Amino acid sequence: MEKIILEKRELVGKQLKKLREDNLIPAVIYNSKKESTNIVVDKGTAVQLFKTATPTTVLDVELEGKSKKAIVKDYDINPRTEQILHVSFFEVDPKATMDFAVPFTLEGVSPAVKNNIGILVQITDSVDVRCKLEKLIPEIKIDVTELEHPGQTITMEDIKLPDGLELVHEEDATMPIATITQLQKIEIIEEPEEDEEEGEEGEGEEGEESEEGSESNEEGEVTKEDGEQHTSE
Repeated sequence: MEKIILEKRELVGKQLKKLREDNLIPAVIYNSKKESTNIVVDKGTAVQLFKTATPTTVLDVELEGKSKKAIVKDYDINPRTEQILHVSFFEVDPKATMDFAVPFTLEGVSPAVKNNIGILVQITDSVDVRCKLEKLIPEIKIDVTELEHPGQTITMEDIKLPDGLELVHEEDATMPIATITQLQKIEIIEEPEEDEEEGEEGEGEEGEESEEGSESNEEGEVTKEDGEQHTSE
């Protein structure tokens, strides 16, 4: 990707709407010293980064005439329109040891999946590693061709990190990456058809009850009339 030109911005808050109307995306660039600068990036560039850049894609950027190395740390996306609202860049110091999130890429075909006896599930997308920029790798490839049956799992214990990379968090040493789960069987239960004769008998009983109810109502009306005649006397 060509060098990305970043421009410093003064507008903040509700004024950012005007920037977006001009096809500019509000952004920020910060570093390990916790120094940050409010900037803007062209909307087309922001969309291209969202589609192609990974957490380990090192970008050449320029801000106020100074060249820098940076990675995209985060995007703020409108959940309704799916439009990019904000981009966060992190400035990389080529000489310093820094933390990066390296993504996993699954490779090969699992025999369990091929033989239709299990489903391959990727549990973890990336792992945090610490290294210098020169040692940073774009991805960690995971071979799934040895996953032959449900219950088998690949963890970080099965992965040898390249020289110069170390885990940021010790607990990630046993972190599961991918596993094979059991196929779920779906049973279709057919409901028995109702007997037509039983249906007819039910209708007859309902009819008799209806007639009895009608007679009862008529008797009730007569009683009411008797009561009214008694009162008039």
